[in-house]
Amino acid sequence: MKKILGSIFIVTFIALMYVNQQALIYQMGLKVKQNNDVYTKLIDHNKILVYNVLNLRSPVTLEKRLLAKEVELSMPSQWQVVKKAIHTPKKFVFDYKPVATKGFLANR
Repeated sequence: MKKILGSIFIVTFIALMYVNQQALIYQMGLKVKQNNDVYTKLIDHNKILVYNVLNLRSPVTLEKRLLAKEVELSMPSQWQVVKKAIHTPKKFVFDYKPVATKGFLANR
């Protein structure tokens, strides 16, 4: 009887360990997939950033292009400049005045 219970215990323990290992393998696979997706997104973002940096133009190049197209730029006059005032939000002050409490039957 002890041998049967011992063997049942050992088989159950081994089965539980096997299931636990399979669950851990599955979780690790999901983690690897998520990391791979993040890696792919970062690589794509890096390629976009490198492309944008390589296509930046210096002010000298832009000036030459504008001169070649005969585009004249000048500083705006004071009446042409719009100033936007920065408004800071006012703090709301709540006047908390406790209302005198009346008894339950006071309004009746």
